[in-house]
Amino acid sequence: MSAPLIDKYRKMATFDWRKLKAAVEGEEHVRLKAEVVAKMKSEPIFHRDYRVLSREEHREVVHQRWKKIVEWGLFKDPYSDLENFHALTETLEAYDQGTSARLFLHGNVFGAAVKSMGTERHKELVEKIENNEIVGAFCLTEIGHGSNTAEVQTTATFDRGELVFNSPNVGAIKCWAGNLSHSATHVVVYAQLHVDGKNEGLHGFVIQVRCPRSFQTLPGITIGDMGSKPGCWQGVENGWMEFKNHRAPLSALLNKGCDITPDGKYVTSFKSASEKQSVSLGTLSVGRLGIIAKGMMACTFASTIAIRYSVARRQFGPEKGVENEVPVLEYPLQQYRLFPYLSAAICIRIFQKTFVERFTEYMMRVMMGEKSEELSEFSKEVHALSSGAKPVATWLGVESLGEARKACGGHGFLHMSRLNTLRDDNDPSQTFEGENFMILQQTSNILLGKVRSLGSIDTPMSTMSFLNKNPSKFSSWTSNPVDDVLSAYRYLAYHLLQMTASDAQKLKNSGKNAFEVRNEIQVHRAVNLSVAYTEHTMIDWVQQFLKDVEDVTVKNVLQKVINLFSLFLLERHLATLYITGYASGGKFGEELREKLRLAVAEIKPESMALVDSIAPDDFILHSALGASDGRAYDHIMEEFRKYTNEQPRWVCDLAQFLQKRSQHAKL
Repeated sequence: MSAPLIDKYRKMATFDWRKLKAAVEGEEHVRLKAEVVAKMKSEPIFHRDYRVLSREEHREVVHQRWKKIVEWGLFKDPYSDLENFHALTETLEAYDQGTSARLFLHGNVFGAAVKSMGTERHKELVEKIENNEIVGAFCLTEIGHGSNTAEVQTTATFDRGELVFNSPNVGAIKCWAGNLSHSATHVVVYAQLHVDGKNEGLHGFVIQVRCPRSFQTLPGITIGDMGSKPGCWQGVENGWMEFKNHRAPLSALLNKGCDITPDGKYVTSFKSASEKQSVSLGTLSVGRLGIIAKGMMACTFASTIAIRYSVARRQFGPEKGVENEVPVLEYPLQQYRLFPYLSAAICIRIFQKTFVERFTEYMMRVMMGEKSEELSEFSKEVHALSSGAKPVATWLGVESLGEARKACGGHGFLHMSRLNTLRDDNDPSQTFEGENFMILQQTSNILLGKVRSLGSIDTPMSTMSFLNKNPSKFSSWTSNPVDDVLSAYRYLAYHLLQMTASDAQKLKNSGKNAFEVRNEIQVHRAVNLSVAYTEHTMIDWVQQFLKDVEDVTVKNVLQKVINLFSLFLLERHLATLYITGYASGGKFGEELREKLRLAVAEIKPESMALVDSIAPDDFILHSALGASDGRAYDHIMEEFRKYTNEQPRWVCDLAQFLQKRSQHAKL
């Protein structure tokens, strides 16, 4: 039990894990992450134990860590120094999402909103954002409105050259704004703009909410905290904010494409309401891209901790005797439970990296002030894919942590395993920046809008082009399971699109209104359509990435990884594939499952090296069960021994109580 077997499993691999890590992440990214980890190790504020902090303690620690990161001066503008920013945010996401949120919400959400929707008059404020002279928060969600952002009720009314902000009722109070409770000096706030008695719709504004010296709120603004939350989110200042006739200068309006003249007239250069909306939609997608990475990181933690511990944990064997017990990783069922999430961690990373590159191109064009039909289409496609990928990735992430916890047995429940805490940390990823089922409707709405264009669909990222052809049914498997899976997905998505559109038309013909139609086509139709479109794109982009990998050994093992990932995802759609007529009889389904089991088995000799290629440094991982040395039981006992012979204060009371009970019994 004390002799770790982890190195034996490492030697089974057919590839160098360092080369795979460099191929997937990029050598520069790997180097920059290592530099960040080294900086963190050198600073006492980043060292931690397994003690559970109070809300106040947690937030003070996050504040001190954020200060240190700012002092490092690694970058000013996330979009002009993407490599440093991505290395820092990924490392912090793995270390503590609370600390990462403090940084990300200011720079990539608040800052990006000001830059993408603002103009030259906001230049001075942008400089303050980049220099961390202020702290920003993003205020869109209200007590009564989260998913239906178009109907938020906060108002901004033009009055005598100023904007007057109000929360007309309790439901209109802003909430869930990170950084807002104590730290934010400025916010981007979304409100209904009223000019000359007319509601011009939802607009973005940037306003100061606190004095940066006294940190007192400005007149007409009340700010508070939302109370305790599970996991790392105790360290995040999720606040609420109420407006009562708060007056702000007209310059608060983020006026790219729209403005109010000094004499009080609303003007806009947007050709349509949909074009104006598309700019906001693209801006909101930045948060969803970051959350896709949270799904990837959750799968990374789950597979790293559970697979490493599955080598340390030995249970049962072909013969009696502890010396004959085998590591639980040897059991095919354990492999089947864990290896798909290992493949998901790698494939989601590749997909997300590709998506970020394409989204960055989009954002640069927006910030340059471009207005075109092609950019508007780009925005819709980004929105459709991010609204689909965020649910797919986060569901997989939370699911993987739950499975890993169970696969680690009783010790997986310990706080020091980090699995339960990580599940709490990742749980809200399923609801923030859009509840998963709700935003999947945005994906299907955009796809349904393409029905009339079938045969000529042409989008900037080409994620919908496969819908132009009516795909054929299953005939036989080829030598490339990923091609076979993509063929099945093309059939699935195409027919789900046709079925959803047909059902929508039938409902419309029966007298249902548009709202009723949209709601009644979700179950088994629109939701499945959105997921199928997204998963097809994920698999397709990973396969495209694989074509450019030069090292043969790395390419071969990545092929095994994508084989497993694609089969694992497709197997979940088996019933729908049969229902839509893709195949008949049991042969296709049985062969799919047989190939899935084979793909799992092929990962086994590669599994430990694959884990090493994705695992964070032990300092970041912070798991007694998942440490890279494989000595899980030593680390568990090291923590146990800290609580040797504890004598809590209430033990004296217990002794007195037992003594009284004893005396009473004698009577």
